[in-house]
Amino acid sequence: VVTAPAAGDFSLAVTPQSVTAAAGTPASFTVNITRTGGFAGGITFSLSGAPAGSTVDFTPNPSTGASSALTVTTPANTGDGSFPLTVTGVSGALSHTAAATLTTACVGDDC
Repeated sequence: VVTAPAAGDFSLAVTPQSVTAAAGTPASFTVNITRTGGFAGGITFSLSGAPAGSTVDFTPNPSTGASSALTVTTPANTGDGSFPLTVTGVSGALSHTAAATLTTACVGDDC
């Protein structure tokens, strides 16, 4: 009996799980990638759940390493709130998600 090798795969985790940032200032997360079964493909990231008008940057994107830095900058007039974020990583037919929370605090005259 010949057993086929396990197909390569990956999983994602975001650290820290929660970040609080003043509206208009960058909030930084790290997307950690755990690769299994010899998986070495590039993973392309996207983010949902950020306040409208936010700037989202993954570096690198796609990632072939063990992590990608995620920066979310909300508009300066974003009010106080808690925003559940979902990071999605896709590589070919593989797709996985990880969750985090961004809490914003409005400061100054933009509120």
